[in-house]
Amino acid sequence: MPSSHSALVTSLCTTIAFRHGLNSDIFVFSLCFFLVVIRDAFGVRRSSGLQAKKINELGTELQNNQVIKNYKKLKEINGHTPMEVICGCLVGFFVGLAFSLLK
Repeated sequence: MPSSHSALVTSLCTTIAFRHGLNSDIFVFSLCFFLVVIRDAFGVRRSSGLQAKKINELGTELQNNQVIKNYKKLKEINGHTPMEVICGCLVGFFVGLAFSLLK
């Protein structure tokens, strides 16, 4: 259920924050990476999946009305729901926290 991508980048960012500090260059880099991956998980993948679903509906309707002959359906990847991304971030934070404190 949780997003593994969100969990991984959150864990990475948390571990770097504990080991190198919030003012380190590598933490800023990991934070930027975190923001890109979370933005992708929240918006881009989800919207492309919804667009593919609508295009498939339109293609099927055009095929049924014999406007086009053969319509090959697009792969509908729905991406992650916001709850899956949030749960992934929580899991990643606690895993990163546990590994940072174990030293």
